[in-house]
Amino acid sequence: MTDTQFNAYLEANPNLSKRTVKSYKNQFEKFDGMQKNVVTQSQANIISHIDGLPVSVNTKLAVYNVGINMRKQYEKDVNKMNTRKLQLADDYKIEKDKKKEDKKGSLPTAKELISFENRQYVDGNWTGFIITHLLRMLSSRNKDLDLKIIPANRSQRKGDPTDKNNYLILRKNNAQVVRNDYKTVADYGRKKNLLTSTKLNRAIRELIAERDLELGKDDIRLLTTIGGKRMSEDSIAKKIRSYTFRGLSETDYNKVFVSQFAEVKDIKQLEIISERRGSSVEVLLKEYSLLTV
Repeated sequence: MTDTQFNAYLEANPNLSKRTVKSYKNQFEKFDGMQKNVVTQSQANIISHIDGLPVSVNTKLAVYNVGINMRKQYEKDVNKMNTRKLQLADDYKIEKDKKKEDKKGSLPTAKELISFENRQYVDGNWTGFIITHLLRMLSSRNKDLDLKIIPANRSQRKGDPTDKNNYLILRKNNAQVVRNDYKTVADYGRKKNLLTSTKLNRAIRELIAERDLELGKDDIRLLTTIGGKRMSEDSIAKKIRSYTFRGLSETDYNKVFVSQFAEVKDIKQLEIISERRGSSVEVLLKEYSLLTV
């Protein structure tokens, strides 16, 4: 499969999403070692090439998927590749289930995370409380918490489609988070979530006062560098972990709460997490639930 054949495959499948096309392109590059001859090479050679890639089992499965789909397009045999893909998928499940069991024993309970969150409020750690509260209530990713704190205003009601900022909007008795820039925005669009916690409202006000800033006049961000500047995404991830329970990542926080509801089969709560995070319930159960099947 040359680049020309690959592009022809994409043209023949116009319904592929932008994300799928991007993923396929990334996986197709991994055939460079065999001059991308996915159509003309034997299945045995393709299997040997993919199995020898220095990548994770999950990535190999993705590469197999691309190779199989493209060979089907050109009516080439895929039976041996399908068999090998099934074998790898089984290995991957066993490996993943073991990791889930190991992770389950090391993660805290949902009650412990909530208790830690409340302690941040009692101790006046306003940034820590806001972060852990948003991680729990919105199942936020790191990028989601790159928030600019602003007062409520009419311009935010409709939103500017070119705006790539995320906002924490302080209202009289509550707060609202508006996300224009997050991982799955292309699929789920702009997200607006009203948060009615009076504790959160107070924490935001206290944070602004603590920094000696004025809402609506100063540039106020939830997370900043020491010099008060906007942080890079990698720096945001590290900063968030400095405020979480035992330095847990946002992924681990999500795993705790998804697993809590998956264990009792609370589909309604899983759907709420799905909507707020911008992930399907299927993805939540596959990637974040620590329950093994």
